[in-house]
Amino acid sequence: MNESRSKRDVFYFVVLILTMITMLVGITFTYYSFLAGDKKDSTQIRTGTLSINYIDGREINTYLLLPIEEPNLNTTFSVYKKHFSVTSDGTLDQIMDLYIDVTSNDFDSNALGFALYDSSNTKIATGSIPDSGKVLMKNNVYLDSGETKSYTVLIWLQENYRNQDYEQGSTFVGGFEIDARQIELK
Repeated sequence: MNESRSKRDVFYFVVLILTMITMLVGITFTYYSFLAGDKKDSTQIRTGTLSINYIDGREINTYLLLPIEEPNLNTTFSVYKKHFSVTSDGTLDQIMDLYIDVTSNDFDSNALGFALYDSSNTKIATGSIPDSGKVLMKNNVYLDSGETKSYTVLIWLQENYRNQDYEQGSTFVGGFEIDARQIELK
């Protein structure tokens, strides 16, 4: 009986060793198959994140605007200036649209003008501001991952060569809105 028990123990021991060898071969095969099949970027997670720095604050609140012709960056009288920058903090490039979101506008619709300048003081957009809604200042602005773009917005009461005294004391309140679309990796 001891001899049959001993043979059975040896048999189970051999089966155990073979099972462990099979597991080791399977794990090794799986590991090297995973490494061989792993492509660059296939397991990386990429994100797109924007940081907006409202250098002069987020809100636009005009006052004391008198009718003038389109100002430039050096104009100091009767023009509202706002500075902000946008940074792509994520790992994806982005395309963004820059808006003015009109909260309240006591001026006549389209009586206010705007100009958008980039960081090199080049005018990249102009337009007028309606009495409500979102105003697209610039669309399809490309922003690389890690890049920062700075802007200056000028807002003024457009001279129309008629009596605009009734516009005195009017106010405009709004803010900036930036919509971004991430560039998909190929």
